Amino acid sequence: MDGHSVTAVILLLLSPLLRAGQTSPQKDTFDELAARARQALDADRVEEAIPLYGRATELRPQWSEGWWRLGTLQYDARRFPEARDAFAHFVAVEGKAGPGFGMLGLSEFQLKRYEQALAALEHGIRLGLGPNREFERTVLYRDATLNTLMGRPEVAIQRLTLLMNEAAAAHPGAGAASFLSDLEAVDALGIAALRIPKLPAAVPTEKASLVRQAGRAQALVALQDLPAAGVEFEQLAATYGSEPGVHYAYGVFLLKTNPPGALAEFQKEIEVSPKDADARAQCAFACLRSGDFGTGREYAEEAVKLAPGNFAAHIVLARLWLALDNAAQALAQAQIAVKLAPNSPDARLVLSNCYAQTNRQQEAERERAEFQRLKDLADRAAR
Repeated sequence: MDGHSVTAVILLLLSPLLRAGQTSPQKDTFDELAARARQALDADRVEEAIPLYGRATELRPQWSEGWWRLGTLQYDARRFPEARDAFAHFVAVEGKAGPGFGMLGLSEFQLKRYEQALAALEHGIRLGLGPNREFERTVLYRDATLNTLMGRPEVAIQRLTLLMNEAAAAHPGAGAASFLSDLEAVDALGIAALRIPKLPAAVPTEKASLVRQAGRAQALVALQDLPAAGVEFEQLAATYGSEPGVHYAYGVFLLKTNPPGALAEFQKEIEVSPKDADARAQCAFACLRSGDFGTGREYAEEAVKLAPGNFAAHIVLARLWLALDNAAQALAQAQIAVKLAPNSPDARLVLSNCYAQTNRQQEAERERAEFQRLKDLADRAAR
């Protein structure tokens, strides 16, 4: 055997031992990755921190802090698909974390997934958004604009009114002018008051002055400066009376202080917007309050015909049929209202009354209990 062959045989025999003695690179442990991620974050080395948090969360999917940090870093870097995924993991781990749902909703909004965004934001609001006031403001504002877009401007006004009230409470004595300078909130209020189903960025520039004045009027209502709001609404109607939504907004303002004036404004709205079901429903409610049940029924039936999915129109029609002693017709409308809006306390209450009028006491009691449950939930959410 020559020298080369001997060497080859020796290497072949020794190769398992040589491989056993080699050291392979050690993989980072979770603790090491988490520590390095925090160090990178503390040093503001974002591009280093993101992959470290990503690898650490892969090793420990239940690490909620990691998902939160990863999501916020991705969001700030405008990597919204990745941020959405991180916050989805976070809320899966921390199921009752309101801020997590808030950030998930904000991420979905950036991706133009508006229905998913609104659902997440609403859930976050119900759970509570935490002590960060600026974050709460962002969530409430975005939630309000999406509610307007989705055809629920009354919810948007509630959210924005809360924003105004919280700002006023935080700065007592600042005066209305201070809060009217928040043009983002003022314009969002104007869009909601006029029931324009658009996001602020999509409102045409030629509507800007109209929206701004409507927003100022509604902001004064939110700040409970009703005399100033009345002047603003009167000027709005005088200047923009031919624009859709103006008389409706003014009518809603007048409901508590001047019901006949409110009815007149809703009737003017119908002249401007002949297919406006909401204005007709408001006229029906006004007639119900004044005792003009026959006229109210006509308005309500027109509203239902124009907008079969408008549960409020079915509610007022049911109440008017009850007032006209036609419990069977009332019951049919109340059942439709509950089917359209099963979580509406008002719909449950009118259905309970209809069952009571038709001697179906067990069902009446069931619906009354459901009304009370839903009302209690709504009252708690409003606090």
